[in-house]
Amino acid sequence: MHLCTILGHEVHLQRSPGVPALAVIAPFGFSFQIDRFLQAWKSVGCTSFQYYRNEQRPPTVAEVLALASQAGMVCDSIHGVFGYHIDPSSPDPDHRRACLDMYRDEGKLAVELGGPMVVVHPACWNPDRREMSRAEVEASSEPRWPRLREFLLALADIGHTQGVTYLIENQPFNCPLGHDVARLAQAVREIHSPRIQMCLDTGHAHITGDIAKAVHDASDLIKYLHIHDNDGKLDDHRMPGDGNLPWDKFAQALRDTKLSCTRMLEVFYDEPRVEGLAAGGLADLLKRDCAL
Repeated sequence: MHLCTILGHEVHLQRSPGVPALAVIAPFGFSFQIDRFLQAWKSVGCTSFQYYRNEQRPPTVAEVLALASQAGMVCDSIHGVFGYHIDPSSPDPDHRRACLDMYRDEGKLAVELGGPMVVVHPACWNPDRREMSRAEVEASSEPRWPRLREFLLALADIGHTQGVTYLIENQPFNCPLGHDVARLAQAVREIHSPRIQMCLDTGHAHITGDIAKAVHDASDLIKYLHIHDNDGKLDDHRMPGDGNLPWDKFAQALRDTKLSCTRMLEVFYDEPRVEGLAAGGLADLLKRDCAL
């Protein structure tokens, strides 16, 4: 059992010693009933969540913490802002500095919410989220690596000051950098900072390569997992088992590498659908597929 405090109230999180935590994405400011959403996911074993908000309608910190307390869950991290307009490996040094300032603010928010980890995309989305061929994305990545290194070194300093860990996430083919998990891991490894680590996204890794190899290639750096499924082509964030990701190989890779970090379900199914899946035994399937 893990004990934490939210808004002055002790919250007991039921988890056996040594068992990795199961978490869920918490989309604030969208069409979800966030209280019902969290309760539905708690029923399948989620004890924490990653904060993700609509930038046009963000809640207050107090609102997030109140809903977490109501659900008996904690915020363990935030998904840093990302998209078309945020490019940490941009050729424009002024833009990279602006990204640093923005992620400094994200770090402050993570500390206020109690989960001092921030997920960072290493590059922006392509216009219209255009998918590139493997050869095209590899060519576009090459000049970006030195710029990403410069950015990560500066971000490490921010993380040390704040006590925040920044988690660099692998990307699918609609970003000009980040599809190659092994290369991304090497770039992170070369920073030599405990404040710059990785979030491995299973759906992205399935689209761009071999999921089990990705786990092995980055296991020394993976501090968080984004868990979702797809058909190997479209990044549509399905529940494990609703696509064709080889979950048996993924789970075995987690066991082989003894990866004990949080498994966070980045799945945006609506509340009734999750409640129905929970009633049908989803918890047991997740234990199997996520090596819990």
